[in-house]
Amino acid sequence: MRLALVGAAVFVVCCVLVPQGLLHDTYYSDVHVYGDYGRRMLDGQIPYRDFSDEYPPLAQLVFLAARSALAFKLVMTACGVGIVWLLATVFRSRLAVAVFAVSPLLVGSIYLNAYDLWPAFLLAAALALFLRGQRTAAFVVLGLATAAKVYPVAVLPIMLLAVARDERVRGLAAFVGALVVVHLPVAALGPGGLKESYWLQAKRGLELNSLGSSILLAAGHRSLANEPPGSLNVTGGTADAVATVSSLLVLAAIALAAWLYARGRLPFVVACATAVAGFVAFDKVFSAQYVEWLAPLAPLAGIVAAALTTAALLLTHAVFSHRSAIAEQRDVAWLLARNATCVALFAWLALRPMKSELTPKASASAIEDGPARSARPSARRA
Repeated sequence: MRLALVGAAVFVVCCVLVPQGLLHDTYYSDVHVYGDYGRRMLDGQIPYRDFSDEYPPLAQLVFLAARSALAFKLVMTACGVGIVWLLATVFRSRLAVAVFAVSPLLVGSIYLNAYDLWPAFLLAAALALFLRGQRTAAFVVLGLATAAKVYPVAVLPIMLLAVARDERVRGLAAFVGALVVVHLPVAALGPGGLKESYWLQAKRGLELNSLGSSILLAAGHRSLANEPPGSLNVTGGTADAVATVSSLLVLAAIALAAWLYARGRLPFVVACATAVAGFVAFDKVFSAQYVEWLAPLAPLAGIVAAALTTAALLLTHAVFSHRSAIAEQRDVAWLLARNATCVALFAWLALRPMKSELTPKASASAIEDGPARSARPSARRA
């Protein structure tokens, strides 16, 4: 309890001190878009039907708060406090609490000005429920997390492997049921708009900050263009091919994490962190706030993973600060360094020795070493 209280206090202080944080009741980055959507919904308009909306359905819940920039930031701060609480009371990792608590200052001004802490909290809650033995509820919350931002689906294969075979159908049904419950109302009211929202994200090109983009820019590629839904992308046939490879690498990273877990080579939580790290490192889109997906989970794997996560957060701060220069194809070294660090984090998580570096006070369930053991109500420590 003391760890949770201290961690939450430090996190809130960092949210106050960070530029464009709780002391600034002004719209910044994409929050003005969220605020516009929120005001439209409060005026009775339906997303996907009455106005275009590129975000998943459960994102709309926090957009309602963005009618006020401060209210939105308070909601994101509350999500972060919830993550701290879970890291302290369920995962019981001082290291993870320490890294996440100071993460607002590490990442910088974008931290409270994107809604990514909302799906990050839901994913952490899903894993916490799973470790507490509330498996069906965990799959439901994972479905909700996926309905807020697609990336939490990366841990679904691992969660399915972690339960007994006769539980997998029930778990998958709970996951899909949660998705259906969230999507069905908006699909009924604006089916074309909802489909277009997902299609718009799926067909995005190679975004400027991605791994593939940084490699092409370093190699002298010079073709850039603003493309829907408002990102600066590297363009051309080579960039399109790299974007396709990037998507395949994300699928391969998730499959590798699941395979390593199935073989008993990764503990459950580390396998989940590996899948998320692979999604972040290799995706064709890498907005600055995506590192907030890494901050809660990767440090659970120990000191090296925590150090690499910290470096990725700090380098993202530098990348965001140099975004104009990078768009002008200068200071690309910052981008290369950040993306290489994320790849190194994924590689470390996937290839590290089986002996867990998790804190000895971590939950026994958090460090189980294979699907058969994680399906048991109790297990020895790794």
